[in-house]
Amino acid sequence: MASAKDSAGPAWQDGLPHVLWRTQQAVHGRLQDTLDGLGVTVTQLGLAVHLDELGLMSASDLSRLFHITPQSVTTALAQLERVGWVRRLPHPVHKRVILHELTEAGLAGVADGRARIAAIDAALAGILGDGGKDEVIGQLRKLLFALEGEDPAYAGMWPVVRATP
Repeated sequence: MASAKDSAGPAWQDGLPHVLWRTQQAVHGRLQDTLDGLGVTVTQLGLAVHLDELGLMSASDLSRLFHITPQSVTTALAQLERVGWVRRLPHPVHKRVILHELTEAGLAGVADGRARIAAIDAALAGILGDGGKDEVIGQLRKLLFALEGEDPAYAGMWPVVRATP
């Protein structure tokens, strides 16, 4: 009787899903090591970076944007609040909606985190050589868009219109 190994094509370890998974695990580990001492995880930093880039957002908005569960976002935001990076604010119109905003400490943490991530980005680009980074990013985006579709432009479920002075 032939084993599944004999008829399934290349060895498990040589398949694209396995190599992508292993690479993601290795990069994630390196990122987390780089963030040691900052007091946040990669996911928490990512949420904080999005708050920095997009402004006030609800946990639901962040959940949709990151494609992770609302429970995971809520847990991450609670930790960001504990370390003083985020504060909660009621939506100016929809009072039941809670928005999250970076504090001064959060803005400083995001700047530090971005610098640390930029160092990892440069190291990975160095491993890939000239043009390798852009090629890998292009190929990974091709896979991502084929599997999930392109990310739509961000539009929060609960937009906040601020009065201009």
